[in-house]
Amino acid sequence: MSERFYFDLENGVITISDKEGVEAASLEEAMDEARKVISEMAEEIAEAFPGETWLLVVRDEAGSLVARLPIKA
Repeated sequence: MSERFYFDLENGVITISDKEGVEAASLEEAMDEARKVISEMAEEIAEAFPGETWLLVVRDEAGSLVARLPIKA
């Protein structure tokens, strides 16, 4: 049975909440998807916000924190 996970972006001041989320069969699958998201957006975020540290925050369906992954170009 799949579960929904949400990937928020934050930099310590700004939080951009993921309202849609993604379906994943397991936490491992959700983390793989999170890493893909990071690789797709890392360069764009680094260009738009030079010198800032951004994180991809992974939450489960209940809103509980699952992981905090740094976004690095």
